[in-house]
Amino acid sequence: MADHDGHVVEKEPTPATTASGGDVENQGQPGGGGAGISNILRRWKREDLLKKGSLALRGIALVCSLLAFIIMASNKHGDGRNFDDYEPYRYVLAIAILSTLYTGLQVFRQVHELSSAAQYFSRQNLAMVDFIGDQVGGLSLKKKN
Repeated sequence: MADHDGHVVEKEPTPATTASGGDVENQGQPGGGGAGISNILRRWKREDLLKKGSLALRGIALVCSLLAFIIMASNKHGDGRNFDDYEPYRYVLAIAILSTLYTGLQVFRQVHELSSAAQYFSRQNLAMVDFIGDQVGGLSLKKKN
């Protein structure tokens, strides 16, 4: 910029602009404010994908545990063998019933949360319930001494 005598005069930068002419608030972000929004959208998509993937895996687990329960409950062999009289068979059948109920409740809860977008429990409480349920399920499958 030149003054009225023709001398070159530089303009002082104002506090609202930087040397590059960008906004002070978005100084550290490449591309300005759009990068922050795209990061948030990517995180939301990732969280949504994790929720749907978790629901799909729980659905598969429900189908498998339901099949295990049906197969164990309908297991009738001839030749005088009555598997209902064997304690290990009853134990395995009870585990199949419990795993079907637990997985069914988890699937119902996740479907309800995805459809209504409302969470009734905090993430920490849900993580604790999932952990305890998985541990109980894992411990119940261990061989009895």
